[in-house]
Amino acid sequence: MEPIRTILKNQVLGIFLLAVMLGGCGDFFDKTPTDLESKAILRDISRVKENPDVGNSLPLVYLEDPKRLKVEDGVKLFYFTQFTPVGDLTYANKDKNLEKTVHGFGGTIRDLGFKVSTNPSTNQLIIHCADDHECDQVLAYLEKTDVPPIQVHIDCLIVERFGDITQDWEASLLIENFLGEQIVLGAAKFPKPNFPGAALRESRRGDFGLDIGYWINKGVPGHQVRVLVDILESRGYLKVLMNPTLESVNGKSAQVQIRDNAPIEKIVTERGDLSYTVTDYQWVSDTLTVTPFVYADGSIGLKTHITIGSKSKPEGVVQTSIITERSIDIGENRIEPGKSLIIGGMRKSEKRSVVRGIPFFKDLPIIGILFSSKDFEEKATEIVFVLTPSISSGGIDYKEAADMVRKKFETPDYESDIDEIVTDPLGTEAYSEVVEKQTAHAEVKMVRLQVQAAEAARQAQAEQLRAEKANLDAKAMQAQAKEAQAQIEKAQAQKKAAEAGKLAATKEAVAQQTQITQTQAEIEKAQAEAAAARAAAQKAQAGLNEAEQKVQAYMQEETNARDKAREIQKQIEALEKAAAEKAAAEKAAAEKAAAEKAAADETQETPPPAQTPEPEKQSP
Repeated sequence: MEPIRTILKNQVLGIFLLAVMLGGCGDFFDKTPTDLESKAILRDISRVKENPDVGNSLPLVYLEDPKRLKVEDGVKLFYFTQFTPVGDLTYANKDKNLEKTVHGFGGTIRDLGFKVSTNPSTNQLIIHCADDHECDQVLAYLEKTDVPPIQVHIDCLIVERFGDITQDWEASLLIENFLGEQIVLGAAKFPKPNFPGAALRESRRGDFGLDIGYWINKGVPGHQVRVLVDILESRGYLKVLMNPTLESVNGKSAQVQIRDNAPIEKIVTERGDLSYTVTDYQWVSDTLTVTPFVYADGSIGLKTHITIGSKSKPEGVVQTSIITERSIDIGENRIEPGKSLIIGGMRKSEKRSVVRGIPFFKDLPIIGILFSSKDFEEKATEIVFVLTPSISSGGIDYKEAADMVRKKFETPDYESDIDEIVTDPLGTEAYSEVVEKQTAHAEVKMVRLQVQAAEAARQAQAEQLRAEKANLDAKAMQAQAKEAQAQIEKAQAQKKAAEAGKLAATKEAVAQQTQITQTQAEIEKAQAEAAAARAAAQKAQAGLNEAEQKVQAYMQEETNARDKAREIQKQIEALEKAAAEKAAAEKAAAEKAAAEKAAADETQETPPPAQTPEPEKQSP
């Protein structure tokens, strides 16, 4: 009723306005084609339409029982997995230990010794078995392992806070024609200060701030005097709250990633000492990876990996920006469903104060600010993660989801203001909204009926396919029954023919029995003779083997005797050589002793020489 009242009220007000304005403002109410087209486009885009194909069923081949195909070396089993994807064995080298991880049924069955082929596009296993008995064992195994997996719902609450304070000043000084000289503390025409603060690491910093100073004879070359101090202070605060929702199957990872393209300035120098600044963009990402594990006691284990990237400043005078990354790895946390796991305490506080200037002058009171600069910055960050896992109840019906989205984007009811009354005195817009809403409801109802009709058609088609299949099966059974009847009649004819030939076969069997008896006696006699011959041959063979063993023993003894003779001959030669060497040594020693003795005897027999007396001196 509320839209009808709004329409009536708008109509009454429109009559009064029409009486006042008459017809001079007719162009004011005209709707241009652009307005109409834009409204039509927005109206069409804002509608939430239901998909009539969400209820499509699987092809019947997926719902049939596993098929078997006999081949030359066994039986092949074709099995469509119901709850678990097919996979294969993968090997990962961790801590220098070869760890085997099994993914899906392809790995586990292959691990049991079966030849398995997989078709990932249809989730089909092709298992090669020796016979039907092994096929039955594999099917029993799959019934126990191919079970519905548990899906885990994880609510993530991520709170990130930033706070920073910066303060800096920059000073420049220019005095031209001072005692015939020029004093410049700064660039020639002051595009940049000589003592930069934060502008040294952030080039855009020099474009804003509070300039304090004075300039005499501005624009007069040779007579300019300028003193400038640029002061800037800033405070910033930012709070980011994210609440993503993750759905993951037991044992499978789910990831939330937030990436920022951070600008980093680089100075490029070319030939000729020409340099320029280039802004390079690098990705800074925050990543949360969660892997749930559900246990039989009802608890849920969470394996979490957190990576936090940031644009940080290293130490040094220039303070060039760099990209840093911090990570947290938690093997597993065991919590109850519905309870929260808090990962916090990730706080970082940075303080930096850099003072630049001319020694001694920068420390002077008051005027020292003209010869120095200061860059002070303090910033702090904190990140808290709150994870709440629970067993998922699965998805909701598509109709409910469409209604929920439709209500979320539905235009709210509101009272008409003076602008709407002036622009729409007859209430055509409200009436159009009511009609459009009714049209939308009618379209939704029509779509639902179409969905139901499509579902009924699919069910009828499925029933028709089942009936056709049953008819084909009945015809096949009738054909098999006729074939079996023909085989029975053929067997009876063969039975009569066999009875007719049975008598002739009996007489022939008696004759053959007599002949068999005689032949049996001859065979026994021949077997006895053959046994005696085999015994004699075995005895002769044993004697031959014994003789050969003796010959081999004699040959071995002869070889050993020759080896022993060679060793004795070598020992004799060694003894003779040692005796000869000993005799030569003794002979040499004897000759040496004889020579020494002869030399000693000769020394004892030779008398000492006689002393000649000196002649006496005569007097003259």
